[in-house]
Amino acid sequence: MQCRSHAAQLGRNYDELKRENFEVLLILGEPIEKARKYAESLHLSFPVLADPERKVYHLYGLKKVLLQRTASVIIDCNGTIQYFKKTTNPLVWLKESREVLEFIRSMAKAC
Repeated sequence: MQCRSHAAQLGRNYDELKRENFEVLLILGEPIEKARKYAESLHLSFPVLADPERKVYHLYGLKKVLLQRTASVIIDCNGTIQYFKKTTNPLVWLKESREVLEFIRSMAKAC
């Protein structure tokens, strides 16, 4: 699953993101126990939000039709969304991981 690869990639880069004053939050539309198992299986050191009713998910205009629509959101040190990208194509997540990291690096000096 490409979304697992994307989460794992963010996990591998988490120390760098923290040094640049960014935080990662993964939101899963699953019950807490399933979200916990997901995070443990990938050895994620960043927070994972269990959102089984998908309330946060829907706040960002995301939904599940045939494929689950997902998004990467980057919020700066002032709480402003600076990057928001939705996708339903799971094949783009590895490319997305690189784009997210490049964007964060370009913003690092702004905070």
